[in-house]
Amino acid sequence: MQFSCEKVLLQSAIATASRAVSSKSSIPALEGLLLEVRQDGLTVCGYNMQTGIRTTLSADVQTEGTIVVNARLFGDIIRRMPDDIVTFSLGKNLVITLTCGDARFDIAGLSPDDFPELPEVEDQFALQIPQNILRDMIGQTIFAVSTNESRPVHTGALFEVEAEQLTVVAVDGFRLALRREAITKVEGGSFRFVAPGSALSEVEKICSDSDETAVITLGNRHLLFEVGSTQLICRRLEGEFLDWKN
Repeated sequence: MQFSCEKVLLQSAIATASRAVSSKSSIPALEGLLLEVRQDGLTVCGYNMQTGIRTTLSADVQTEGTIVVNARLFGDIIRRMPDDIVTFSLGKNLVITLTCGDARFDIAGLSPDDFPELPEVEDQFALQIPQNILRDMIGQTIFAVSTNESRPVHTGALFEVEAEQLTVVAVDGFRLALRREAITKVEGGSFRFVAPGSALSEVEKICSDSDETAVITLGNRHLLFEVGSTQLICRRLEGEFLDWKN
């Protein structure tokens, strides 16, 4: 397994995917990032069994392969390297060699067999919305998401899609935040779901201040947020959300 890519692109991908990495886990692979190298580029993935973030970047691929590398160590090394082309090569016994300019590091990798697969999201319903609008809608409601775990469904925000309109609602027992926005592209008709507040906080950070499209896909048990070359997958919150219209 060998590839090379720009340090700035790799550092950005690591920072994005690391938001979904477990800080402490009984499974060492969950404290790492899964790197998948294919001819079409490099995919960096983090997963904490609740939220998964997968981002893709262009790379000059010499040999395909898959490896898990400790997220904190890998991020620190890449951040300290000079702004140049980073070359990544995997040798025997899962030893990774990183070179950039006159810097060289050898670190131990982990077997990708221990890294759990991200859930597949069935394409039941989907909506498209500009990234800047989605970011604003989350930012203007997430402060009212409950932190009380006794009502898990209220630790997320309700998304209601109907008649070319998206409504986002968050409640915590003391206050209610609501934001409406007209949307044009909806697949599957009217639908509603509750997205975890922790996942929405990451979606807000991933979205850029542009009118490029973000896609939200609703599956049976999971949600998929696609923002540019980055995907975030999280579990839907189940339960009866507050009847806020009353």
